[in-house]
Amino acid sequence: MAPMLGDWDGSSKANAVPQLDPCSSTKSVLYVDAYDSFSYNVVAMLEETLGVKVTVMTIDSEWPDSNISGFLQHFEAVVLGPGPGDPNVPADIGIMKDIWNLQDSELLPVFGICLGFQSLCLHQGVPIERLPYPIHGQIHKISTTSKDIFEHLPEVEVTLYHSLYANSASSTSTDLEYLAWLSLKDRPNVQIPMAARHLKKPFWGVQFHPESCKSEINACRALLRNWWKMAQRYNKLVGREGYCSLPSTVISPHTAPSPFPDAAYEMLSWSKSTSKISAFRSLDRPDLTAEAISEMFNKPGSPTVLFQSNGQYSIASVPSPGSWRFEYNVETHQLRLLQLCGDYKEAESYITVAQLWDALRYLMEMKKVDSGNSRVPFWGGFLGYLSYELGLTCLPHPGYAQASEPRRPSKTEKSSSNPAFADPPDVSLLWCERSIVVDNITGAIVIQSTRDTDADWLDETLQQLQQFSDSGNDTSADQGLDSLLRESKIQFPEETDYKQKIESCKAELEAGESYELCLTSETSITLPVPEVESDRLMFPWRLYRRLKTYNPAAFSAFADLGDTKIASSSPECFLNWDRESTLEMKPMKGTVRKSPGMTMEKACEILGSTKEMAENLMIADLIRHDLYGICGSGGVHVEKLLEVADYGRVYSMITHIKGKIRPNHPGFAVRHMCQLNTPNMSVHGLATLQRCLPPGSMTGAPKERSCMHLRTIENRKRSIYSGVMGFLDLGGGGSFSVLIRSAFTCSGGRDYTDNKQQTWRIGAGGAITTLSTAEGEWDEMLTKLRVVCNVFKPLDEGEKSAATS
Repeated sequence: MAPMLGDWDGSSKANAVPQLDPCSSTKSVLYVDAYDSFSYNVVAMLEETLGVKVTVMTIDSEWPDSNISGFLQHFEAVVLGPGPGDPNVPADIGIMKDIWNLQDSELLPVFGICLGFQSLCLHQGVPIERLPYPIHGQIHKISTTSKDIFEHLPEVEVTLYHSLYANSASSTSTDLEYLAWLSLKDRPNVQIPMAARHLKKPFWGVQFHPESCKSEINACRALLRNWWKMAQRYNKLVGREGYCSLPSTVISPHTAPSPFPDAAYEMLSWSKSTSKISAFRSLDRPDLTAEAISEMFNKPGSPTVLFQSNGQYSIASVPSPGSWRFEYNVETHQLRLLQLCGDYKEAESYITVAQLWDALRYLMEMKKVDSGNSRVPFWGGFLGYLSYELGLTCLPHPGYAQASEPRRPSKTEKSSSNPAFADPPDVSLLWCERSIVVDNITGAIVIQSTRDTDADWLDETLQQLQQFSDSGNDTSADQGLDSLLRESKIQFPEETDYKQKIESCKAELEAGESYELCLTSETSITLPVPEVESDRLMFPWRLYRRLKTYNPAAFSAFADLGDTKIASSSPECFLNWDRESTLEMKPMKGTVRKSPGMTMEKACEILGSTKEMAENLMIADLIRHDLYGICGSGGVHVEKLLEVADYGRVYSMITHIKGKIRPNHPGFAVRHMCQLNTPNMSVHGLATLQRCLPPGSMTGAPKERSCMHLRTIENRKRSIYSGVMGFLDLGGGGSFSVLIRSAFTCSGGRDYTDNKQQTWRIGAGGAITTLSTAEGEWDEMLTKLRVVCNVFKPLDEGEKSAATS
């Protein structure tokens, strides 16, 4: 059986007739998901508005025991969801077509949305054709007949996501009645059907998205209630009422559950020195920076992570006798554990990506810390990054992103013929029992350890920080950096090639394959390796210090993890969660470069255009879907929508969305995960990471179909760029940024001894919509690229470039 519905046991009920359940007051609705990135928004709206229980199955599912009629008797109605693609392509609508072919005696009420609506029209002989131009993420007012599902709703403002339409003018069908229309402003003679109903069967559909956060919410809820009343009236008329409902059901995983990995027990044994308490000492030193503290406790070239969360808290790793880290490679499935102190041992195993997530959840559950300084978000745990390619494996169909079976490299196989261009691991996380957290607003510093035997270390470190004097930047070091940067060679993206890729993206948008595509490019910078070892080890850190000074950001970060080095000044939050129950995501889309004449008022005017608002709105709706999949109906709300903010060298538009974890009310995407029956927010946060990667602001929507096309168009690995970086707190919290405005290299460590050159990689790009122009997108990509590229120029050149950019 294809991916199906939770605990429905079709084999034992092949010919069973559902029994009446007169005591049940909750009605059941079946939702058919076309792998859209807005599906869970629809499901939540149905449950929140109608008080029904929704079961979800996907378009590539099979009806249990091939008995569609018997299965549908469990439901009062069916909703066919939106999705990418074309209803003329059988695979894009899958089992939707079976609903239209039911015998008259088997009919039940159906409501189609966007693709579901087009499927209805196509089945009735109405051609589905391309619009004169796609309408994605745009808000329009439609006119209605003020009857049927639009009773008392003469006009409704709705969000549209479509590039195809039902060409009613070319149809001779007399079975459909159109209930709403859109007039295109530049083509007044073109009327686009926005809603219809079948005159003889209980079928309805709408072309727009009632679930979008910019659709007129009260009107759309009234529309759904009107449909639901008519649906129940039909069921009563034909005697379909009162059937029992199915057990709790969701979209099931596409693969069988993985065996629990032995590596999880080894990771646990390596963490045995961590206790249930994070002991701490505090002091106030507003004059001390997190960078100065990190330098004080981490030797150049040693495993180090410094991460700033939400612009307030900077977390610096501090080595301890129990320090270790691990790396994971998606393609080979290789997991490497590396002990960092004592005998420096190493362990290697091969596990699937699903097993990796299970191991992390297990470790965070078993090593949960119960108490610490409540004012800081991190008590101990992991610091590090997850790559974009790891995110691809989290999609429903990850086959194009990873090998189906672990691939072990041969003894003679090398990761790259040129180590300077080697790809870093897809996951690299540093286990931290000791850490120092700096509150950048109040100047408070918290020294902490989860080791039982660290009281003396805490006291000694407190004394060190009390007596420590930060001498500031070393100007001679800057001069040495500048002399090296003068020899750098920057390989920019080729303008013609990038613009051709923009056109390739627009072709997919016009075909209905995506609503927007986040196209990216890569710039490489090659420069000499410092001859002096101390300069070699300090180079990544000095680069990070310069980047942070040049472009301060809420999520600045530095990582030195083996061969991999990262310098990041990301302004974008991917995912935060607290220790109690709250998840939050802040997608950023829409950017305006600062210039002498650019004010906040002008930036708001530019970013308030149809194009820029559509970019952000599409990702906002995608993020709502992701969080509803975790939190379930009633668990998600939009805190801020389409807000413009100052981010140093650019103005950007963000949306702020929050979700609430309720362990006894899991969301639709995670109901099959028995591990989530816990109040530990670390476990829920990891499940959210797993279900929400890669970041929607870096893919477009719908996420899966967009990633598929981007992989073909870009034809490269993004690696660390477009991934996420942050921490997993043993107390339960977590925070991750999107790795943009960042540079990374894997030409470090042992590679330096054999190579005279080092290569750093910088990604940049932007969301392509049908309103994008090649010139405009090229300029936006360069604006983002300059933020990091200018740091690789000597100060005098970089300052000149910044002044003119």
